[in-house]
Amino acid sequence: MTTDDIENYFGSTEKVAEFFGITSEAVYQWRNRTGRLIPKGRAAEAAYRTGGKLVFHPDLYEKRSDASVKLKPQE
Repeated sequence: MTTDDIENYFGSTEKVAEFFGITSEAVYQWRNRTGRLIPKGRAAEAAYRTGGKLVFHPDLYEKRSDASVKLKPQE
């Protein structure tokens, strides 16, 4: 779940912060995360507390390894 998803749902950063009981500054910091993803636990909480209106996508939080990078054998 991205910051855009949750801010669009609630209408403002301040309302997102109020929903989670945190400061709006904390919500603004999520925008600096890779992919603008909100923390995984917060995404799951939002999905649960909104009855699925906000959707939690656990696949977005999987660690990715770059399969295209291959090590050259030493000579």
